[in-house]
Amino acid sequence: FIFACSCAWAQSGEIKPTPWVQNPVARHTACPVAANKPTVCKLYGAEDGNLPLEFRINSLPKEGVLYETSGVFRMFGSDPKHTPDPIGPHLLPFLITDPLHRIVYVPPYNQWPPEGAWSSFTYVVQLNLTSFYGAGLPSAATATTTIGPISEPGLVVFTNPEGSIAASSFDLEAGGDGWFVSGNLADLDTTDGGLKHHAFAWGALNRYVYGTDEVQFLDFGSGMDRSKWYFEAPESSFTGTSMTAAYGGTIRFTVRSLYGNFTELNAPLDWVTIECAACDSGSGARMVRFADDYLRWDGSECTVELRLSPVEGWMRDPLNSALDFTYASECEVAAILSNVSRVAILGDFTRSGEGVAIDNVAIFQPPPSKQPMYPVECQKGCPCRRHNPDIVRPTCC
Repeated sequence: FIFACSCAWAQSGEIKPTPWVQNPVARHTACPVAANKPTVCKLYGAEDGNLPLEFRINSLPKEGVLYETSGVFRMFGSDPKHTPDPIGPHLLPFLITDPLHRIVYVPPYNQWPPEGAWSSFTYVVQLNLTSFYGAGLPSAATATTTIGPISEPGLVVFTNPEGSIAASSFDLEAGGDGWFVSGNLADLDTTDGGLKHHAFAWGALNRYVYGTDEVQFLDFGSGMDRSKWYFEAPESSFTGTSMTAAYGGTIRFTVRSLYGNFTELNAPLDWVTIECAACDSGSGARMVRFADDYLRWDGSECTVELRLSPVEGWMRDPLNSALDFTYASECEVAAILSNVSRVAILGDFTRSGEGVAIDNVAIFQPPPSKQPMYPVECQKGCPCRRHNPDIVRPTCC
């Protein structure tokens, strides 16, 4: 016989995931901001049919305030750039009325620019039926209640005047700015892993941190280190969603050896590692820039600058020793940067003991003239094949 039941209590109780809105898209962007300077920042939206969009501020920055652009600025481009009253939390979601979709950010008054970003906020876009149909709708109020899907939030990061999202100059005598060394077998019981700070100038290094390799764990068959040590960036400044704005930008640092035989190198040399623990349905994702014929180091003082895009040659770690590394795609790089959980710089270059110093580590946004650079297709997301192919998320790319 056939038994059928449509009772509510007989349902499975499965909680279906919220669908990811792929169209329209509120694009991620970044704007450099100087101290005490009201800064105009343009927002960007994308819609598959190039239909008109309206922009709404979804959240406010934790530091500084947002304003609408003033009428005189819209007409003549002159000061004052913003309206008298800031956008308050009671006004959210706030509809931006500037026809060019611009807002004004004023950083905290009388404060030195930070080493990294000032703050960030999110916004959303949706179809503007008032502009699309014009007088065909009864009123603008009707239009705002009949608009189509609201986009996923787009992120706007306000970087410092140099465009830095995160940075450590190690200028404070107090220590290493939260950096520590991992994998150093001689200092496993210390919180900093043996990281040391020097408040001196040495060539291009001016107040820097360094690590030393006093205990080696060698594979006698290959002669390589079986355990390598790394400089680990602090989670407080070099991790999180703000690194989304770094896509197309650069990571830069100065490095110099204190001692060591740089004619006998370890292999492979995973010089810079960036990870996203939340990517791939929580399984994690990692991209690595290996030292190679185009990126090499002999221990002398040099400044390394790597582009945070596929053209730099980042490799995607399969997280499986039976599989080979592959070149990271555009969306794989974008996915990892969308929620960074770890940034590490290799210190253990040689097969024997060495001392390595680093200074002025920074991650920069791409130039304002190239904004927005985060790819639209990557913001739309990819199927989460490992967990559920029906779920689409940018972190599954």
